[in-house]
Amino acid sequence: CPHGEPCPQLAVLSRCVATAQAACSWLMGRACRYLAAWALPQFLLVTQGDLQLLRTETDRLVVLVTGTFPEGADPPSPLPPDALTHRQHHLCCQLRSVATSIQLFSGDVLRMFSTDCKRMSAEIFDQTMPLGKHWRVGLRPDLPSSPSEYAAAAAQAVLGQVLQGVQLLPCDAQAPALARVTTAFLEAWMDHILRQRIKFR
Repeated sequence: CPHGEPCPQLAVLSRCVATAQAACSWLMGRACRYLAAWALPQFLLVTQGDLQLLRTETDRLVVLVTGTFPEGADPPSPLPPDALTHRQHHLCCQLRSVATSIQLFSGDVLRMFSTDCKRMSAEIFDQTMPLGKHWRVGLRPDLPSSPSEYAAAAAQAVLGQVLQGVQLLPCDAQAPALARVTTAFLEAWMDHILRQRIKFR
């Protein structure tokens, strides 16, 4: 590198770090925004599609950078070694920090999703599920032949949106989201029944 000009390797590394940071920030913000708006198809596409791709590519980038800028290697520039090594080390640490943030968010995002699905399901059951006498067989002319309206409405509001969203994902990415939302939905239903002491007779 000519004296006073940026080293090409560090310039590339700086751009890699900036790109990873921007992508991470954008994706996390979008995921939280979509979940807060209960836009589940968009949320699933971002978190189970884009996020997983970003995680894979960032991990690959960390491996490449580690191989290109190994700790303790001689600086690839006539610039002052201490200054160059410090900048190199700082950028490498930043990139690893971004990769760690993406990994952590990738692990937390389905738990966030499950918690919100359970909360939304509980609110729907609180508002729509009949109580008391409704479930006594003696007060009904015949046994039900179709799903209860409250159950159909709750399933459509929660499970229906998830089913719509996972159709856009690869097959191997569909199962985790479906498992989480189904478990959360049924847990909310059982919690509501126990809390309200509903008895099916």
